[in-house]
Amino acid sequence: MRLNTSLAMIASLTLFIACSDDSTQSSDNNSFPVPEGYTLVWSDEFNENEIDSNKWSYELGDGTDYGLKPGWGNNEKQLYTDSSENSFITQDATTSALAITALKDGDGFTSAKVTTQNTFTTRFGRVSVRAKIPKGQGMWPAIWMLGANKTDIDWPGCGEIDIMEILGHETDKLLTTLHYTGENNKYETIENTHVLSTGDFSESYHEYTLDWTPEKLSFSLDNNFLYEVPIESDMKEYLRDFYLILNVAVGGNLPGEVDETTSFPQAMLVDYVRVYSKDDLDIPDAPPLDLEEETVGQVIDESLASNAIQSGFTSFGDLKAASWGPGAPFISSSETAIEGEQSLSFSYPGGEWGGSFIELETPKSVLNYNSLVFSLHKPTTLVDAEIKLENPDNKGAAVFLIDYTPTDVSNGFVEYNIPLSDFTGLDLENLSIPFSIWNPKDSDENYFEGEILIDNLYFSN
Repeated sequence: MRLNTSLAMIASLTLFIACSDDSTQSSDNNSFPVPEGYTLVWSDEFNENEIDSNKWSYELGDGTDYGLKPGWGNNEKQLYTDSSENSFITQDATTSALAITALKDGDGFTSAKVTTQNTFTTRFGRVSVRAKIPKGQGMWPAIWMLGANKTDIDWPGCGEIDIMEILGHETDKLLTTLHYTGENNKYETIENTHVLSTGDFSESYHEYTLDWTPEKLSFSLDNNFLYEVPIESDMKEYLRDFYLILNVAVGGNLPGEVDETTSFPQAMLVDYVRVYSKDDLDIPDAPPLDLEEETVGQVIDESLASNAIQSGFTSFGDLKAASWGPGAPFISSSETAIEGEQSLSFSYPGGEWGGSFIELETPKSVLNYNSLVFSLHKPTTLVDAEIKLENPDNKGAAVFLIDYTPTDVSNGFVEYNIPLSDFTGLDLENLSIPFSIWNPKDSDENYFEGEILIDNLYFSN
């Protein structure tokens, strides 16, 4: 690390704690009152001099080590570290707390993300976390949970529970969100917000609580009930084990970029994390995982993608087809084809955003090519769609079908020939997605419902 923990930074964080409202302090480990009807099963009061490695582990880097695109899939700008500069125990005369600290590091940022993935999981009961959050444009503190079966099924099929997310530019607003796979392999999210009548969450400590039973998830703030979400039949994720996560992200899709108004360091201070079981709760067996039912989009046969590629065009190497979004299409093959025996079929449900794409196992250079060529069998109701190419770092460029005049070919298909130079800013040396089609629209600008066939796709010189 190029930064070191300066006395000024420690003093700043100590002042950050000392100025908070500490009307309900935690005491020594396990000496606090346990809520009636509950039994304490796990806690960390952060009263020791160091973070307990028997309770917490770290996720590190920019997300690529975990199969995600840089930025943890959210265009975040921080690198997570296990450095004592980004996570440590700090204390003043009244409060000892875990400080998860975001720092400016040259042109970038560092922070910390601690989890109990390797040390502790829970199913049902109560989770209470007392914390004070940072404030500033681009800051994104979170207290959340992920399904412990995340290694067996991709997000959101593992399920996610956001007990607290607060954006640094809206520190009076609490967000609680559920992410999961609903019916028909659709990505679903349920979000609730609570706005303070006065003040903001960065001014003092608050206790964020999840009460979780086989029937519902309930959220409370400072022992005051906010709202609850029933666990429906398509929410099996919430009948399985979860682990805990504490982190501070910098930038990203939700909070936006940091600007000159945000100073560093920025820290989320966590006074305690307490997990209770609910006495006399009838706990059912966890449902078995059904990958076909609980994977967003669908479980896709990797061989399907080749149905879209021109026979003999091997420059792409190994590839697969995938879909994403609440309006993600169902992917299959069709015997209606212009070249070869089959084409690739994308059946869009309409009503919501979504798309499908072809992804290369190994990114390729396409500098030697001039154009993207593909044929579409499209219904007359399809007027426009976004055609996008991407690099591995989630950077890409897009054009729109409506801006191009196709050529009629055989069997009901039309052919598009789009110059690669039209994909402005695209890195042609490192292409990972050579074709995607997003958000098809009809003449009324509504999301298109119907089947689109893709065939004879290749790059031409």
